Amino acid sequence: MNKKYEKQLYRIIKKGVQERVWQNDGSWTDEQKQLKNMYENHLYMKEAIKLFWTYEEAYDNVITQDAYVEAYKKISFRYLKKVDWYNESKDREFIEKCVTWRADRAYKSNLIELMTVKQLELLGYTVFRHKLIDIVMGVDLVAVKDNKCWYVHVTKNSEYSRRKVFTKSNYRNMTIDKMNFGFTRDFRKHVKFLYSCNEGKNNTVKNGLPLFRNDYVLDKLDDKHSFDFNDEYNQLRRLSRSVNNRVIEFVSTDNKFTISESSE
Repeated sequence: MNKKYEKQLYRIIKKGVQERVWQNDGSWTDEQKQLKNMYENHLYMKEAIKLFWTYEEAYDNVITQDAYVEAYKKISFRYLKKVDWYNESKDREFIEKCVTWRADRAYKSNLIELMTVKQLELLGYTVFRHKLIDIVMGVDLVAVKDNKCWYVHVTKNSEYSRRKVFTKSNYRNMTIDKMNFGFTRDFRKHVKFLYSCNEGKNNTVKNGLPLFRNDYVLDKLDDKHSFDFNDEYNQLRRLSRSVNNRVIEFVSTDNKFTISESSE
């Protein structure tokens, strides 16, 4: 991370984030329940998935929550206007609240990943974080230390979120930025860092943002879940060669280590 990026991240953490929770309080109609389900689980929005990365690549900086939410809403309604169930619904205000909550959750999730990167670096790990590692491999972070590596998924400690991680393991052969990746995901032995929005045994909370406890992180990164980082067939190296034998470089977040053809 460059200095400008880190300063913006720390400013955002200091200011804190909000999550405008929009859960059923017992007053929702059956139609509203269905609307939320259709938006949350049946509307695949590629631009929204890449939004945090899109801003990061364009400006080499961290987007603010307000800017992220507004951009997320624009993308969502562009997609929503193409589906019948939205056009036929009269409850637009309800749907907008669903969109805002989803944007808040997505933004918070991205910030927690960045906070975890810095935490791992302070604990002595080299970290790889990249759009292709996220979208193609399905992994949030790759932590490396003493020639061992761990594939880390950072997710909320809820039944839905844990199940979603498992579901994502079935994705394969994706096209990203006009590149076709012949990559098959394999989540066996991967590590899950599970956070809660309240203080608990896994994490504290700082200005609305969960921060993992150091002992929890170190306990999760054990030998049982490690891989040989020098193995040329480890998942990160395999991803770097998964586009028609073209090697894609992956640079660690501290810019000190590069996975490339010359590193094999």
